[in-house]
Amino acid sequence: MGTQVNLEVIIPVKDRFEVIQCVQSLKVVELISKIIICDGGSTDVNCIKSLQSLKNQDKVEVLCFPEIGFNKSRLINKGIFHSQAEFLLISDADIIWNQAALNAMLNFVTADSNRVCYIKSVEETHPTNTIALKRDAYTYKIRLEQNNAFIDIVLYNHKNNSRPGCGLICVKRNTLLTLGGYKEIFTGWGWEDQDLLMRALLLEMQIFATGKVIHLSHSDEVRNKHNGNLAPSQSRNFNIISCSQSLSNGVLTGDLPIKIEKATKYQQIFVQLPFICIDNE
Repeated sequence: MGTQVNLEVIIPVKDRFEVIQCVQSLKVVELISKIIICDGGSTDVNCIKSLQSLKNQDKVEVLCFPEIGFNKSRLINKGIFHSQAEFLLISDADIIWNQAALNAMLNFVTADSNRVCYIKSVEETHPTNTIALKRDAYTYKIRLEQNNAFIDIVLYNHKNNSRPGCGLICVKRNTLLTLGGYKEIFTGWGWEDQDLLMRALLLEMQIFATGKVIHLSHSDEVRNKHNGNLAPSQSRNFNIISCSQSLSNGVLTGDLPIKIEKATKYQQIFVQLPFICIDNE
């Protein structure tokens, strides 16, 4: 980076002791002024130990928002509201970061306003045993025609034992305020990240993917243990439907209590779902 930036990191967490490894990887990355951990009420002994250790570290702040279940969007919104930096990096608790990935993301978002950058490739520590690489995945295609937007939810094929990190984003804080942050209608694992990116496109923002990070592989039991132990594919499909209904109703802003209003030129938004999502597996 040619110029100094003010960058803070937001990490939502609940009972994920790996957060300490994520923070350790971030602390060796330059340009980060603060790491904000938003804890949803962890009770796991190992996670509590990790959080207690992190509380005493320089440039780390642990905020507690205990609640039943795990609403990732709400915790991220709490972090956005609390943050003060011009630029924000949103991370999961089980990601290992590196300087090259962060530099590439910042190069994109600092060049112009109204840009959102996400990680292009997330590699697993144990790819052969990772069910997430074998599960059906979905993405979207958006067609913009005059005053209407058409969104198709389509299957996505994993390549080279990696997947995109759509929820690992670098962005200006004001851009997230324009988006209203994240929608808190989602429960369990999946799709709050895609919803944010779709809304950004519909508000005429630029989206770009770059960089590579590592995901600390884990079993499916971890993903929804705070949300009724639903199968991840099932909760994701429910969330895809919730997202589709919300967008079809023209809701393009999230649930942050502070927002910057921005109008959209699209009068109607049409969303086409694949049968498997409608069927909810």
